Amino acid sequence: MLMILLSVMLGAVIGSFLNVVIYRLPKALCGEEISLSFPASFCPECLHPLRWRHNVPVLGWLLLKGKCADCRSAISPSYPLIEALMAALFGWVVWQHGPSVDAAIILFALCLLVPLACIDAKTMLLPDRLMYPLLVSGLAVAFAGRGRIDWQDACLAAALGYAVPWMLSKIFYLLKKREGLGGGDIKLFAALGAWVGYTQLWNIMMISCILALLSGLILLKVKSGQAFPFGPYPIIVTILIFLIN
Repeated sequence: MLMILLSVMLGAVIGSFLNVVIYRLPKALCGEEISLSFPASFCPECLHPLRWRHNVPVLGWLLLKGKCADCRSAISPSYPLIEALMAALFGWVVWQHGPSVDAAIILFALCLLVPLACIDAKTMLLPDRLMYPLLVSGLAVAFAGRGRIDWQDACLAAALGYAVPWMLSKIFYLLKKREGLGGGDIKLFAALGAWVGYTQLWNIMMISCILALLSGLILLKVKSGQAFPFGPYPIIVTILIFLIN
């Protein structure tokens, strides 16, 4: 029980760091003079630095009642939600696998998948700075014999995960004269394939397409030809695979 509690606390702290990645990485890629370590955490409205107690995961947001201590502008609830999500994920994985190498590998993957999903949902970007580590680490885990699939399956799934969406995207472009999938989505499927293998990859593709279609029509009310972020759907399905298998 103590180990699970410590894992939950660690997950919340890492979730706080992932909030920094989610907010700052797209801005840095767009040319803003900002990094993951500088400047210190600040209010995006008044730019006033946050006090140390306001950086405590989840509790800091509750202490502030969701508002900046200086300008009283609203602070997005996405911050404590990401921290709480990572706390729950860490606790669940350690409860399932114990404090083991397998748990560490899964948690590493989750620490890349969660910010990728959030960044894509907010900006429709899937940064290579997170994508390539996801792909390379998936292949490395398979080659080391520590993954859920062997290295042959990982390489084949990564290749198919790139080739099949790329080909479908080109066919769609020929028919509709517009892109069907972004380059980031194609690389995402390659990276996911390296982690889960080609059998699970087909499941991810089919389920995520259904979820995206239903979400686009019902929740987002996307109009024909209107682009919307697709990456969160295969990522959500992949996270569920990690958690229940």
